Amino acid sequence: MIQFYETQQESLLENRKVLQKTYNKTSTYRLVFLIVGLLCLIKVFSFNPNLGAVALVIFLGGFYYLVKYHESTEEDLHQNDNQQNLLKNEIGILNNEPNSIYSDGSDFSNPHHIFSADLDLFGQNSLFQLLNRAKTRWGLELLAKSMLEIESDREVLQKKQEATTELKEKTSWRLKFLASLVHIPHTKADSSHQISKITMPPKLAFGTFLKFYGKIVPLVWIALFVGFYFLKFEGIGFGIGGLVLFHFYLNGLNKKITEPYLEQLSVTGRALQSFSKAAELIANEEFTSKVLQETLKDFPRADLKSKNPIEDFSLIVKRLEMRKNMIASLFLTSARPFEPIETIKIGEWIERNPNFFKEIFKGIATLEYYASLSTLQFNNPAWCLPSFHEDNDAFIGAKQIGHPLIKVHQTICNNFELTKHNQVNLITGSNMSGKSTFLRTIGMNLILANMGAPVFAEKLDLRLGMEPICYMRITDSIYENASTFKAEIERIKLVLQALKNDKLHIFLIDEMLRGTNSEDKLKGSMALFEKLVNENAIALLATHDLRLSEISAKYTDKVKNFYFEYSTAHGELIFDYLIKEGVCKSFNASLLLEAIGLKMNP
Repeated sequence: MIQFYETQQESLLENRKVLQKTYNKTSTYRLVFLIVGLLCLIKVFSFNPNLGAVALVIFLGGFYYLVKYHESTEEDLHQNDNQQNLLKNEIGILNNEPNSIYSDGSDFSNPHHIFSADLDLFGQNSLFQLLNRAKTRWGLELLAKSMLEIESDREVLQKKQEATTELKEKTSWRLKFLASLVHIPHTKADSSHQISKITMPPKLAFGTFLKFYGKIVPLVWIALFVGFYFLKFEGIGFGIGGLVLFHFYLNGLNKKITEPYLEQLSVTGRALQSFSKAAELIANEEFTSKVLQETLKDFPRADLKSKNPIEDFSLIVKRLEMRKNMIASLFLTSARPFEPIETIKIGEWIERNPNFFKEIFKGIATLEYYASLSTLQFNNPAWCLPSFHEDNDAFIGAKQIGHPLIKVHQTICNNFELTKHNQVNLITGSNMSGKSTFLRTIGMNLILANMGAPVFAEKLDLRLGMEPICYMRITDSIYENASTFKAEIERIKLVLQALKNDKLHIFLIDEMLRGTNSEDKLKGSMALFEKLVNENAIALLATHDLRLSEISAKYTDKVKNFYFEYSTAHGELIFDYLIKEGVCKSFNASLLLEAIGLKMNP
């Protein structure tokens, strides 16, 4: 994949050189055209005014074309730079560098959640940071929500996988879409929420009259000229002056009402431009997966020639911006009460398009979500999409499953099956041998699977609807006046409560009751272990305490022992990180302590 991105980057660099040359030439052509055109116009007008009028139209049309072409080239340069930044980031991720241009989801962290903190879902070096390609707040929240909610509908998961695969195949479109948003800084992610909350305009003085008057004002002007032509043409100036003063009166009467609202609208329009290209790409692309078709069925389509729904709205805002030009404002208000009439038109537009902003950002967020999942799939072609079943005899069938956050070339993968014959699994092993990593390997891939994402495995079959309950990363908190042991008691309480509800859970427990003495630790651990067995729970428990393995002899039809081991060579510890069936017989804490200079008593 790195080679693919590098090839794309080289192509973009060459294209940028061409665009830069075009941009520079167009700037020169525009200046030359302006100077030569004005000189020619002067000559033509002096020769023949009628011919000059034709030449003026041609001149304005040609200059407008050059300006628009120059703007288009500038936009192409901007998109080229965005795509290069995107590709640079993807290359960095594949080289095991941080995902630097996207949020790591730290603001979604919750140390008390039943699995998110234990499974490193949010924050630096997290699953969210690996996955995330969203820039809007809507997209970030959709991604976080999907990580925290376990899907129990197999059809929904199949539709999600279908959408993920579709966007994986739309490589060119996906990269353009992500590049169109990549320039938005983290601080502006919330702007999508703010934009979507735009409200109807406030009530105006003489609002009903203005709504009617705005529609007939052209007829009023025509009637004025016609009337004075037939009655007394010399007095037309008084009529025009009176009508203009009437317009300024209506405009001024509503100024305190319209100005704050129109200013808010202008700010919204400028912020909305950041999402314009993304909306255009969505509006002009066909999708075949059901979930994308359903999400985008109400996505706004452009009514004008722009092929871009946001550009349609931006044209309205640009018209409002004209009022800030003193000369333009003078003419606009003279012709009609500009600000109140435009405010009424905005209200009518919002009534016709009540869900415009909601649908725009819902569409962008959904595409950000599936672009995140499909990018993971594209970057890791060896990963698979898992299958789901509702068989209560088998819960996990994993072939060559690995930890998603460990560098690919350093990852050791394992085969593992969890069935009704080993619903509870005790995993023993020495320090640093891989017990905790294996628990997180199972948990993280379970989360990915429930998102519709690929998993780090050659093959993975899962029981539908399994929700992780984790008891792994327990810490004290001075701020919350909670000791380690108190935190552990709270987590055990959570495990016991989960055993009583009707949900299907998988318990991932790493070294119970670390915050108390060894005797109470053993008694408590054995009690919880047997509770899990007797409640027919699905569980993986990692421990150093070999005495817990004795329980498996009492429940041979439900409990199985697994272990990780190490070997030594030339005084060095060597770990193979492969899970094996049985009980660990060798531990390495003494060797590790002696290696750093702490002498142990024999």
